[in-house]
Amino acid sequence: MTELRSRIAQFVIDVADLDAGVAFWSAVLDATEETLGADSQPVYRRLKLPDSDIRILLQRTDDPKTSKERMHVDLETNDVEAEVRRLEALGATRWDHQQERGHEFWVLRDPWDNEFCVLPPEFPTLLARRDPVPQPSPTPLS
Repeated sequence: MTELRSRIAQFVIDVADLDAGVAFWSAVLDATEETLGADSQPVYRRLKLPDSDIRILLQRTDDPKTSKERMHVDLETNDVEAEVRRLEALGATRWDHQQERGHEFWVLRDPWDNEFCVLPPEFPTLLARRDPVPQPSPTPLS
């Protein structure tokens, strides 16, 4: 008998526009798009994270959001306010500033109203191994 094995393969995020979803979440997570079969491309796009074997799967849906998510992504950062400003520049919006259990963090929404959190470091040793977040090139003055 084969040993049973299970693992988280991917985290699914609903978006109304797959191209915009890839652009937003790739920039947020410093992820790269993986090619899917032609039959999957109208509904799904998959992103590979730079430091994890778990994938992000973007799923196209026209269903309106009706309530709070029961699952969401938490991002940790060494500078919460700077990261929130970067994410706002990408299209996220601030939703709720939280203070609980001695922690202060922001709940943001992506362009499709999916909630995600920006936290101070939870795993500082792992965060220290990450490359710095790519910064946008300055816009030349005319």
